[in-house]
Amino acid sequence: MADITRDDVATLIQEEYSNLLLETAQAESAALAAFTNVPLGTRITNAPVLATLPEAYWVSESATDDSGVKPTSKATWGNKQFVVEEIAVIVPVHENTIDDATEDILANITTLGGTAIGKKLDQAVFFGTQKPATWSSRDLLAAATAAGNVFQVSTAPGPNDLAGSILQAAGAVADSGADPSSILSASGLRFRLANLRGADGQAIYQRALSEAGGVQDNIAGLDAAFAKNGSWDNARATALVADRSRVLMGVRQDITVKFLDQATIGTGENQINLAERDMVALRFKARYAYVLGNTVNATGQASEPVGAVVPAAAGGGA
Repeated sequence: MADITRDDVATLIQEEYSNLLLETAQAESAALAAFTNVPLGTRITNAPVLATLPEAYWVSESATDDSGVKPTSKATWGNKQFVVEEIAVIVPVHENTIDDATEDILANITTLGGTAIGKKLDQAVFFGTQKPATWSSRDLLAAATAAGNVFQVSTAPGPNDLAGSILQAAGAVADSGADPSSILSASGLRFRLANLRGADGQAIYQRALSEAGGVQDNIAGLDAAFAKNGSWDNARATALVADRSRVLMGVRQDITVKFLDQATIGTGENQINLAERDMVALRFKARYAYVLGNTVNATGQASEPVGAVVPAAAGGGA
């Protein structure tokens, strides 16, 4: 009779929990939920983007004048580059804890690992926190700042209050030639907006049924994605408004869980020999890329398709 080896067990655990990790990371990342996901097959992928637009001219009916000649113009293309970078974490746990648990603790740890990966990804995309140097696109807050699309909330009711600032940010994105389709924030924003009303008396914030039958968050006509993983920095931004189609999240499908029971992990005083301690560990690894499509708009100008709403100044004010 064939024995079940340690490698067999490790393989079963990796296969069972890899999908759970992928699903959790995607569910817990507001960036992955809100924006266009692009499956990537290689570490570096080039994506051509429009750099300049062709221009048309009026043509006369003259048979001799230069104005009767149809002019030529051209479109030129630049390059955006997806560079896949890795996010990883190892979570050790005592074997006795697993044995004594009344529920699937490895599944719980995998869920927490997926949440940690989603948090790190969102922090980089939203605020540039530890953003890989190979990701040449600005983070969303930096892009909004560079474009001058930053609106500070006023504590006084009016066009610069919370609802008004969101609408101004959306208008700035629209003026850039992009489509303001998504808003991102901490989940507390929905409660702050709950009692605000538009000029028609209707609630600014609504929760409607999506085409798939689930509940869809909507704020002032923008699809809302709330960062519930601890990534949102309320001191830096109240909300970000962006064109969903221009924020591209590259996803490598080799997101994995690896089961460890013989390794030595950590460094220095934090080093742990798993076998000596009767411990096992799950190593989570995910690989993503990020590109902001700040290409030319219909007027031929370069545009940053992002707006930001930032908190009221200390002590209030307009």
